[in-house]
Amino acid sequence: MRTTSLFAQIIDKYFQAGTIKKITEKINGEEKEQPLLHKTMLTEEYSNDLTWTSADYDESVVAADLVTMDSSLPLKSRDTFGKAVGEIPKLGIKYQLREKDLKELQILQRVGGKEAEIAAKLLKLPTRCIKGMDVRKEIMFLEGLSTGQMAVAHPDKEGVAIRVDFGYKAEHFYRATTAAWSSVANASPVDDIRQMFDAAEAEGKTIGHVILTKKYFDYLRNSVQGKKLAANFMGQVVTANTQLVVPTRQRMLDALEDEFGATFEYISPKFQVEKVDGTKQTVTPFAEANVVGIPAKNMGRLVYSDLVEEANPVAGVSYSKSGSHVLISQYSMNEPSLAEFTSGQAFVLPVIDNGANVFVLQADQVNA
Repeated sequence: MRTTSLFAQIIDKYFQAGTIKKITEKINGEEKEQPLLHKTMLTEEYSNDLTWTSADYDESVVAADLVTMDSSLPLKSRDTFGKAVGEIPKLGIKYQLREKDLKELQILQRVGGKEAEIAAKLLKLPTRCIKGMDVRKEIMFLEGLSTGQMAVAHPDKEGVAIRVDFGYKAEHFYRATTAAWSSVANASPVDDIRQMFDAAEAEGKTIGHVILTKKYFDYLRNSVQGKKLAANFMGQVVTANTQLVVPTRQRMLDALEDEFGATFEYISPKFQVEKVDGTKQTVTPFAEANVVGIPAKNMGRLVYSDLVEEANPVAGVSYSKSGSHVLISQYSMNEPSLAEFTSGQAFVLPVIDNGANVFVLQADQVNA
């Protein structure tokens, strides 16, 4: 049973919403905070009935299936065993201070430790919760953006996931024309990208922005076609391939924008997630070899809803809100042993709209 935090007075004094909103700790040990695309590419939208679609977006989410957690996310075959209810999933994360940690804080109090110093130690757990929730939303979004599908752990069924399909068209997936981009000397990445733009133009659609991983962007700028495109953009006359130099990343971006009339962006998203057993695992949610062409950088909505606990707070639990939808709560429990808990929870789902207008180049696969 949850009871009042052992540090309730300090928490009530320091952990107000204003404090929580100022948390800007670095993510995953990076020297500077890693930018999160879902924060800039999605518009927040409140849902009062816990559903992720509305009348204006009937075609945004094509299907939501129940699958096993270890199943893949194939674009054609679907190992589905049931339909999921169209509700926004609940995300949650929880950390605890065990008796040893609590003892150290109590000693600090007894020897005259400053309130702010104790609060700073307590603040580490809300910080981890907030950043952990941000990372989970980013993982979901990047997985969905790069493949058209995402998997969300089922809140009530262990080992089961809800797989959401955003309606990317099978005919909008393309492959390399001559060789995989990793075979830099033989690849034709500029021609490969052109496939997407030609197809979009033929359908009367527009690709305004292209996203790919840093690894495949570097394959592009090290290729002969990439070097030639950058050289032509700079007005350089090159008579032999041996004279070509690898362009800087910015010059390559400028050359691509000039050639295709769209902005290009490379990303290197790697995140550390903590598994149930406490071990950490590095995940790369954006399909590494996929080059994704989208109409514009505003790609959809971050749909959220209220938590029941907000309207029905538990007595003795200290609450604070991070942003529009993440609820932070702090409390203690004395069974099986005394511990202090900090949790973050939210009803939220990144939703990609207009999936039928997205084009994807699978640069590690070659046309037969």
